[in-house]
Amino acid sequence: MGTVLVTERDSLGVVVIEVRGDVDPTDAAELRSALVRAIRHLNPTRVVVDLRGAGHIESEGIGAVVAGADVASDSGVSMTVRDAAPLVTEELLVAGLPRAQVSTAARV
Repeated sequence: MGTVLVTERDSLGVVVIEVRGDVDPTDAAELRSALVRAIRHLNPTRVVVDLRGAGHIESEGIGAVVAGADVASDSGVSMTVRDAAPLVTEELLVAGLPRAQVSTAARV
């Protein structure tokens, strides 16, 4: 089971949402809610989804990230995903997230 942590907006208006552990359908719903709440209620200039601590992300989790990107776009907020595993990057791209919004983690 994963954990979703939301870092409050910093002085530049950036909100970081950290995902830790595996993301199952229940965690995906939590992630989607966290993204929507952050975008609509924290009034960020940018949202960063940090996947450095994420494990396996089921398709519902991929969908939650893409849905969050759609809400961000509709709200005029920039959203990026950082430190995604190579497989997760591929899944996000296939699901429609633009390449410019995803950075892949260097894996050793």
